[in-house]
Amino acid sequence: MRVFIAAELPFELTNALSHTSALLRDTVKGRYVGPDLFHVTLAFLGEVPGALVDDAVTSVRRACASLSPFDTTLGSLGTFGRSSSAVLWQGFASGRDDWARLADSVRAELRESGLAFDDKGFIPHVTLMRRANVQRGLLPMPAIERGTIDTVAVFSSDLTGARPRYEAIERVWLGS
Repeated sequence: MRVFIAAELPFELTNALSHTSALLRDTVKGRYVGPDLFHVTLAFLGEVPGALVDDAVTSVRRACASLSPFDTTLGSLGTFGRSSSAVLWQGFASGRDDWARLADSVRAELRESGLAFDDKGFIPHVTLMRRANVQRGLLPMPAIERGTIDTVAVFSSDLTGARPRYEAIERVWLGS
């Protein structure tokens, strides 16, 4: 099963991101990510045998036990990749140390459990669009909102349909 670990977003942030996404639809062509799929990926494990999914859940529980919920504020827009086919995302203007601590904790526990994951540098962001054509350069001002991050989930993802489908296998609250 294809697995990733992500922080879930509270309503306030999801609502603001939805507003920004609606503004982008007027100026940028590409594949939009639906609000039901908004999250911040902390670690992407890829294909994981079913027997090891419990190890991923245990790792997330250990990682989250000593961390507290934290406040964060949405920030500017950014891109990964070529301007003609980019991933368009919105980052965070505050809470960077908390985001780093959360990602580092999750990744350290995964390593301790012997689980492999994509070890790219962590940049806290929410993907709003894939295959975005941002060559024109001018993007609207994104909605800015503050919210509390308190939940991390182990997700399975299915990419075989018309759009991705994510299902939370297990949710873990920070500090529990």
